[in-house]
Amino acid sequence: MSAGGRGEDAAADVAPLVEKAQTPSTNDDARALALSGAAHGTAVLAARQSAGRGRAGRSFASPTGGLYLSVVLRPHAPPHHWSVLPLAAGAAAAWTLRERGFPVELKWPNDLMLCGRKLGGVLVESRMGHHDFAVVGIGANVREAPHDVPDATCLAAHAAPPDVRALAQAVRAAVVARVARLDAEGPRGVLSEVRALCGTLGRRVEWEKGDGVAVDVAEDGALVVDVGGATARVVAGDVRLRVR
Repeated sequence: MSAGGRGEDAAADVAPLVEKAQTPSTNDDARALALSGAAHGTAVLAARQSAGRGRAGRSFASPTGGLYLSVVLRPHAPPHHWSVLPLAAGAAAAWTLRERGFPVELKWPNDLMLCGRKLGGVLVESRMGHHDFAVVGIGANVREAPHDVPDATCLAAHAAPPDVRALAQAVRAAVVARVARLDAEGPRGVLSEVRALCGTLGRRVEWEKGDGVAVDVAEDGALVVDVGGATARVVAGDVRLRVR
């Protein structure tokens, strides 16, 4: 097996989990590990980030005690299927939390929502080259919500929060399992989970180019919107979505 590859028996329960009290960005740490040849499923977990970031380079508030997890992934799926990784990772995190009694939903394209409030989000950064890889970052508020984020919530506001390390291990295993499914089945299988969890579907949305009712998630991860009987596609690179 090459430095950047993985054997068939590689799994989240044997890949390293690097734990840090504080770091600027777990995604940056995981990327450095991936560039040095870290195996599929290797992860970085921090109790706090000092320079966490979200989609489009936005700041991601990371108060102490949250879940800040980044996982190195080396999918076998063709690169044009990698566009669904943020949604697949979001579904993995949401199902893991639902199993623990928290009714988390997805807000397309990358937010984790709990009872209508933002719990966290997903950021995927990938690199194509001699050894392709992606880093999936998942952040969630566990013990407290950031004070400067409107409508944010945390797990502790709804029930006793789970142990963060155990939660991180479970989320990592769920993400790795979704990637295996993507490798084996293509986007269709993981998107069935995404559609079941996506609270955006069936609601009116607004974006830079128009508004309409969100009706589906396409196999490349785009949001399909009904605009007066016609359909439009909204991609994650568009101006942020307003859901109402």
